Amino acid sequence: MKTRPEAGIHHKFDIEQVVAITADINYSYVYFSNGSCLHRSRTLKWYLERWPILLRIHKNALINVDHIADYQLISGRKPSGYVVMKNGLRLDVSHRNIKKAAAFLAQRKAASER
Repeated sequence: MKTRPEAGIHHKFDIEQVVAITADINYSYVYFSNGSCLHRSRTLKWYLERWPILLRIHKNALINVDHIADYQLISGRKPSGYVVMKNGLRLDVSHRNIKKAAAFLAQRKAASER
């Protein structure tokens, strides 16, 4: 359990177990590596401010890059792409975030090959 006493925040889950977080207006769905999902009354901005290790790939999706199984990013005139997580969850990457996601994933791949 992660706790930030200075902010009065108590989570009943570890960020290492979080695969992705998707948005539904001012609510979010937190997907875990064991296949479970929680519905929370928090925004994606709230999670991103507290856990900067999450990568924003869409206006309605954050992912934990440690749980990526596969991805396909196509840049060009009409950029598009998606990420497949280890639990089978497939999330689209927005055209606005494709360059940032591609750079981050390329850097991560290069670091793992060393």
